[in-house]
Parts: sequence; C-alpha cells; structure tokens
Amino acid sequence: MVENKIDQLCIGIIGMGPVGSTLAVHLIEAGADVKCCDIDPQKVDKMKKSGIHLKHAITKSIEHAEVCYSIQELAMYDIDIVIIATKAPSLTHVVNHLKEIDDSKFFILCAQNGIDNETIPSSVFGEERVLRMVINYAGNMSNKNTAHVSFFNPPNYIAALLPLGEDMAKQLCALFNLSGLESEIPEDIQDYVWEKAILNAALSAICSITRRTMKDVMDFPQTLELVEAIIDESVRVAEMESIDLGKKFRRFCIRYLKNAGHHRPSMLTDLENGRRTEIDWLNGKIVDYGKKHYLPTPLNQSVTALVHMLEYSPE
Repeated sequence: MVENKIDQLCIGIIGMGPVGSTLAVHLIEAGADVKCCDIDPQKVDKMKKSGIHLKHAITKSIEHAEVCYSIQELAMYDIDIVIIATKAPSLTHVVNHLKEIDDSKFFILCAQNGIDNETIPSSVFGEERVLRMVINYAGNMSNKNTAHVSFFNPPNYIAALLPLGEDMAKQLCALFNLSGLESEIPEDIQDYVWEKAILNAALSAICSITRRTMKDVMDFPQTLELVEAIIDESVRVAEMESIDLGKKFRRFCIRYLKNAGHHRPSMLTDLENGRRTEIDWLNGKIVDYGKKHYLPTPLNQSVTALVHMLEYSPE
C-alpha cells in the first residue's frame, strides 16, 4: 500500500543532466531531502565536491549535493518519490533497476520528453504509483556540475495518473513554486504532453539532421516552412486522439520556438556524442498514432528515418 508522507519529502533524482540538475537545485532550495543519482562517476565526484550550478536563464547554486553512483544506492534511503530525469531511451533500463530496490512505497515521476513514457513504469509499478511531468525549460551541461539553462517558458506541469498520487503531485508542485520553478497541476496533463512533444518534434529532428541551432532553423524561410508543416501534420494526429491544443496552437508553437534562440536541442547533442536519441518517443510516436487512425504522416516519418540513419551511421 502506497502512503503519502506529510513531513519532509525524501526525493531521489535519477539522471543529473540539465533537467535533473535544475530540479535538484530547486527542490533542495525548497527544503526537500534530495538524493541525486548518475552513472557518470566524474559527474558524481564533481557534484559531491563542488555542488550543482545553474546559469543563464536560471541562475542558482547549491554548494552541497548528496549524489549516488548507482540506483542501488538509493535503497539506503527512505525514498518517497523517484524522479526519472534520464533520456527516454534509458527509461526501461532505469525502471528495471528500480524494480530491484522496490519497497512498494515510493512513487515514480517521469520527467522526460515524449509521448507515453509513463506507460513503462506503470506496467511494472502500477498506475497508482506513477506521476508525469512536462518540463518547459531546456539546456545543456556546460561542465560536469553546471547546467546552462537556455530558456524557461513557465509553467511546468505535474500530475498523478490516478487519485492515489494526487497528494504527492500537490506536494511537489508546492516545493517547486516555493523555490521559483513555476509549476501547475493541469486538468489533463496529456494535452501538455502532446503540446511539448509536438514542439520538440517540429524542430529537434531538423536541427539534428542539419546540425544547426533552433534559431538557425527558424530564421531560414524554407526550414521554417518545414517546421510549420510538421506542426500541422502532428496536430491532425493529436486531434484524432481528442487532445485539446487550443485554436491558436500553431501561432503559439512558432512564437515558442522562435524564442529559443541559439539553443542546440538535446537530440543534436545526443547524435554528436553517439547516443540514442528520443526520436522514437517524439516524431516516431506521432507516426505510430497516425497509423492507428489511418492518417498518413510522411513528414514525421521522413525525419524519423533520417535521424535513425544518423544514429546508426555516425560521422
């Protein structure tokens, strides 16, 4: 039986990239007992010694962080909730390791980009223990313990999948707002999951294929037209899933993406570093849902294929 605690939350964060680092700094600032975790021993050593630092769009630092070298180490603590802040391709691997230390009490929050991420932990731990978060900031790691936050378009969104997790969602939301990381609990988080996925799908793959920044792509008329066409194609699929994106969603997307500046999306940095990308959880998922509704998605299908070719044929 899962029980919510009303005292100080003990929160595990797996994956100390820009997403996990930003969450950790704000949760620690708000008074939570945070246990971070990363598989990069140099990153762990650096964070243990010198803390975690955020710069640019968000400027904050903590001088001390408790950081583990493995998920198994989290079993030493009485964890209330584990936030999975790794990339989507690592999600199954992380869930399998969490299963090994499962005490049937802690909640799991998915904080990755992509559609349907929450179904992976739900299949292992049950929907009643799973929450979903939509992150509306982005950045890259400047060094092992410093995240360059390129932009934050508030708010972030947090929601439980079932009523049992609603109190935990409220506690997390309160902690983030207390420390200035504006967050909300929406009526239907899937609307925002799809909104963020479409934003990422519209631009990340093009940046990755062309090796250009978001501003480069948005400033070039022909690639801007391609971005708009991918948005339109993706919206048609979302509408078949009864996702409410609002009447001015296209305008919102273009304004949002143009404000990103010279940000290099994580899909591009993943390709450059020989890592699997999140393409299957973004454009690939839109293709899958298009097939479900017999709706062609040639643009999403094309960029998915091209990114896969780059994944398997690195320069």
